[in-house]
Amino acid sequence: MIKKIFFWIFLIINKFNYRFNYRALSGVLDKFKMRFLSMSGAKIGLNSVVRSNTFILNSKNLNIGNNSSIGSNSEIFNSTNFYIGDNVDIGTQFYINTDNHKFDDPKKFLSKQGVISSEIIIGSDIWIGTRVTILAGVKINDRVIVGACSLINKNLESGYIYAGVPAKKIRKI
Repeated sequence: MIKKIFFWIFLIINKFNYRFNYRALSGVLDKFKMRFLSMSGAKIGLNSVVRSNTFILNSKNLNIGNNSSIGSNSEIFNSTNFYIGDNVDIGTQFYINTDNHKFDDPKKFLSKQGVISSEIIIGSDIWIGTRVTILAGVKINDRVIVGACSLINKNLESGYIYAGVPAKKIRKI
């Protein structure tokens, strides 16, 4: 019960975008906000931040390494584990979903077949552009750049730039 209260406090504080209007206080307020997120069950590394107005479905399934950030107005539908490594910079309006629909029973309506949950893993030393979507079961290995508005539906190999819908390997970093 107490963890839910801390999560609600985080959600309320997280609604306000004070980063640009109160730049001098934003670092202190971010630490305060992240403390409440940690107390609600999330595992948050040092100097990591979740920017304003970010939706998080389940704080206990959120694992963020050191020196990482998630941009504002992001949506994290993490019914199972979602991992972010160290030194990861994620742009605004980021979207992930650890669930996917089942559709293997031809006798049932598609909407009645339920879901399959698969964790998402984002390695370390990664830059993810704005409005990127990452689907269930994906692993992004270390040292990757993902271009803005890309759709990640399969694992990404280390050392490359990816972009597009679906994302394709563009070139070596």
